[in-house]
Amino acid sequence: MLKRQPSFTSIAGILLLLAMLFLCIENAATIQQALLLMQRVLPGTIAVALLAIGAGFLCAGQIYGRILALPGYRLRQVWLAAAALVSILISQSIPAGTVGSYAFLATMLRRRGIPATSAVLLASLEVLTWMGAMLLLFCFALLYLTLTIGGSGGTLTVIPAATTALLLLSIAVYIARQPQATLCVWAMRAKHLLERLIQPRWSDAAVQQFIADLVRHRAHLLQQPAHIASLIGLQLVIFGLHSLALLSILYSLDVTISPMAVIAAYGITLIVSSFTILPGGGGAVETTLAVALSIQGVSIEIAVGAAVLFRLLSFWLLLPLGFVCYRWLLLENQSARQ
Repeated sequence: MLKRQPSFTSIAGILLLLAMLFLCIENAATIQQALLLMQRVLPGTIAVALLAIGAGFLCAGQIYGRILALPGYRLRQVWLAAAALVSILISQSIPAGTVGSYAFLATMLRRRGIPATSAVLLASLEVLTWMGAMLLLFCFALLYLTLTIGGSGGTLTVIPAATTALLLLSIAVYIARQPQATLCVWAMRAKHLLERLIQPRWSDAAVQQFIADLVRHRAHLLQQPAHIASLIGLQLVIFGLHSLALLSILYSLDVTISPMAVIAAYGITLIVSSFTILPGGGGAVETTLAVALSIQGVSIEIAVGAAVLFRLLSFWLLLPLGFVCYRWLLLENQSARQ
């Protein structure tokens, strides 16, 4: 009797679990520090922060749903929110996380009968609107800090990251604006390059049809500029909810600070941490957030503690939940196919 070979999803699930365990072990000191700090924070504050972060993932699910609605696909909000949670955690947990996040989304959508072009549309629009919202928030943060505390080395160090983000966004927009013939040429060159590295998996006709579908989706999208604006608006709402979670932690630690100052600190942190290649941010998020708060008058001890606790609630404690959601999504897809 032939032994059943392990499926790709089972292997992916095991690797995801091992990655989570590795991150927790490697950052055990940071997590312990945050857990000790939780003893000083009111339970109500933790609840408010978790609710704000949870609402952010619901908004991310809304973004996924609105993008998938463009080609005519409708999925349940709970499925979309769970997929958004897992996708975001993957993108933050491993190097080249964006690629892993896209692979996860493509696999989950394919198992729901949704073609790869829709997965590409979802991944590209989500990234473009996220980067657009991030740049808007960064511009606000830079303006706010300049007006309130003047130019500082802390703000000047993030300008290269902002320039890189703007450059990447410009390149993405340039590629998206190319005519179908040009995209087909580029896609065929990429296909031939991949064929030198791996065995061929796509015919020329399949690649051309893939580009044609993307161009059709693009044309439909360009007719709805308000749709793009709403997606960027939802991304900004997510940033605002995360800032609310951080603000509640600071208030519980008896820190008097303006909500606008917290949003500015989060904007600075967001654009710096988005370019770290270390798993879990490698401490870049906590460090940048602590510096952004300290230059606005928060004591460095409180700033570090608040930053670490915020990361515990918005990332580390969500890793087990992410694995549960991943397994649930697999079961949901199996039920949908049946």
